[in-house]
Amino acid sequence: MSTEIFQANRLFISYAHADNNLFNDGVKSLVDDLKGFYSMKTGNELIVFFDRESIGWGDNWRSQIDGELENAAIFMPVITMQYFNRPACRDELNAFNQSAKRIGAQYLILPVVISGANSIRADHAIPEVATIESLQYRNLEEAFLCGPGTQEWRRSVSGLADELIAVISRAEQEAPAITHRDKSGGTTTSEPDDDADFLSAMVELEGMLPDVTQETEQVLEDLKLWSEAVQENTSRVTPGLSAQQMRIISISIAEKLKSPSQALQLSGVKLAETTERADALMNSIKEQIAQVQNPEQRESLTKLMTMSQESDNLREVVDSMAELLDDMTSVEVMSAALRKSLKPARIGITKIQDAVRIVDRWGQ
Repeated sequence: MSTEIFQANRLFISYAHADNNLFNDGVKSLVDDLKGFYSMKTGNELIVFFDRESIGWGDNWRSQIDGELENAAIFMPVITMQYFNRPACRDELNAFNQSAKRIGAQYLILPVVISGANSIRADHAIPEVATIESLQYRNLEEAFLCGPGTQEWRRSVSGLADELIAVISRAEQEAPAITHRDKSGGTTTSEPDDDADFLSAMVELEGMLPDVTQETEQVLEDLKLWSEAVQENTSRVTPGLSAQQMRIISISIAEKLKSPSQALQLSGVKLAETTERADALMNSIKEQIAQVQNPEQRESLTKLMTMSQESDNLREVVDSMAELLDDMTSVEVMSAALRKSLKPARIGITKIQDAVRIVDRWGQ
């Protein structure tokens, strides 16, 4: 019996299904051709997880992230601006990024932008857009416009395969010394002590609990103030107003809503970022929880888990605010000023919803 000399590596693809449909299965074509180029250039196999329902990329993918990253699995988000509207896509990007950042392995994330590259800016109001910019995305927009099989397509996918190979080679050279955070917040390339790493993570989690509680209270306060401002000012919009009257009133309303909308965005983004960091820590210790014997440590874990029960009130409030925003759509389309003033609130509410979704998972 002969022994195969080829080796395999894993690639996780995150994308919005609507983008694949728009480009006539273009994302799937990218995956197929990337696998082909990778095999031709290395003689090895690229195992790609393309379907969220597939084994290995199912509901328990969050608990596997650290292990996947430490084994040099690559995460490739395929980006258009629609990507950031999808909760599943945001969850995947944030979870992989926080875990990779925690172990010093962000180079294992290779974003590919297939449309909307001009909008990917560090100062973008949507946090995930700024994240993609910071990860030095690969621009394949021209290749996707030309389409699979074209010279531009082949050249771009071949170049992407080269980058993938370089990243995997770097990970293999650094193995097993992927960096880990030490207690001072710096990094170390020595093999981690499992017990020390677990205890350090527990201490960090305990330190985050008061932050999450305080930030949740701030979010509730900002939601209340924003809601009051909306209800007070939109009552001025009545049937029978002329277009000119509507324009004047909408500008006035926009000015009144600007400040509370911005405050809601800031507090919502801050809460989401804290819960995302905590979620990365939870993933890193999940497999060790069953082995915890110390009653005090178990109590700390219990406190964290029961936070999901405290998120019920926040969920109800933010859902009602989302409904309020939906009700205002008919007014927004008539006023650019109003759309601009409400955009921060939409981002803030979206990020609060992301945070609630994370906390709900802790209770599971």
